[in-house]
Amino acid sequence: MQTQHLEVHDLYQLWADGYDEPVNPLVKAEEKTLGRLAFDVVGKKILDVGCGTGRHTIRLAQAGAEVTGVDFSDKMLAVARKKAEGLQVRFVQADLRSIPIDESFDMVTCNLVLNHVEDLHAAIREISRLAKTGGRILISDMRSDHWWCTKKRIRILPDFTTSGFRHRQADYKAAFAAAGLKLDLRKKIYVSCATASGLRRKLLLKFFAAGYIFELTKR
Repeated sequence: MQTQHLEVHDLYQLWADGYDEPVNPLVKAEEKTLGRLAFDVVGKKILDVGCGTGRHTIRLAQAGAEVTGVDFSDKMLAVARKKAEGLQVRFVQADLRSIPIDESFDMVTCNLVLNHVEDLHAAIREISRLAKTGGRILISDMRSDHWWCTKKRIRILPDFTTSGFRHRQADYKAAFAAAGLKLDLRKKIYVSCATASGLRRKLLLKFFAAGYIFELTKR
């Protein structure tokens, strides 16, 4: 089947209205794992970078946090705003490498986003800038350290691909250290092999992580 390649922004603009359904197995597993880490948020100021349609933003606001969601797609944000009606949430349209906010947050999250960003150091620097000293940072991402190339086309939708960039564990650790972040925990995300078709895919999901979550502290 022939696919069309779109830039990351264009793909998420196209995907916005249908992003929440059906639930991607990696997204579902990531939300379950991250939910165990993002606790005790009542009254906390939280920045959700790359918030998309607000899948984490809404949950954190419902748990009592004062949340700001940032995304580069106005269409994804339009969906998020509808879902956030009645909640204490602010939304800002911006690229995560240059966010027009001059305040510090108790927690900054950035989930399943950095795989689309070529300059990992610049993105992590900006995330670190927005966290207060001693603040928590939670980052999740698709596993890409096994890719043979540094940039590849990844299929996100059946008929469309977009750009993905390989970030190895060493790349993350170097970016964290350069941005003044202390890595407290790295947790693997496993997707149920029952969601896969084909024996090879099932075996890969059974024995290899599909993604990672990093828990960090701003020094």
